[in-house]
Amino acid sequence: MQSQGNLANPPNERNTTAKNRLLEQQSHERPGVLVVDDEPPLRTMLQLSLEGDGFDVCLASDGRDAIEVYEKHRDNIAAVLLDVRMPGLDGLQTLDALLKLNPKVQVCLMTGGTGADELETLRQRGAAYAIAKPFRLDQLANVMRQLVNGAAVDLHSSRGTHHP
Repeated sequence: MQSQGNLANPPNERNTTAKNRLLEQQSHERPGVLVVDDEPPLRTMLQLSLEGDGFDVCLASDGRDAIEVYEKHRDNIAAVLLDVRMPGLDGLQTLDALLKLNPKVQVCLMTGGTGADELETLRQRGAAYAIAKPFRLDQLANVMRQLVNGAAVDLHSSRGTHHP
């Protein structure tokens, strides 16, 4: 005779509850990263790379989109990867808005400029880290992993990255 389950917990509800627990557990194991860049091919490449490195990735195409996505999903976003130069709301304006929403948000800025003045400006504005383009994807994954774990990023650990 087949088991019909019990009335308090029918088989379909049991399965749904187990699936929800599994999804919730997986989302906690995979830290969330919001990737913000106005170039679709770069956004996609960063998404695929970071997902392959164990992150859950949300995407935004510009600063306004980033703020909206962050407001909706802030509990699931451990760090933000943000391009400095974007049309409309640029990276620094977006950084300011994200810091108003959450002063402890961990933001890594992607920048083409690596001059000391720019890096100092980024640090003063509240960026947790700045990485110079072009960068290696494994370097980016290491930086993001350190940021989501709350560790200080070692500026000497990889060429092409800079701590403002």
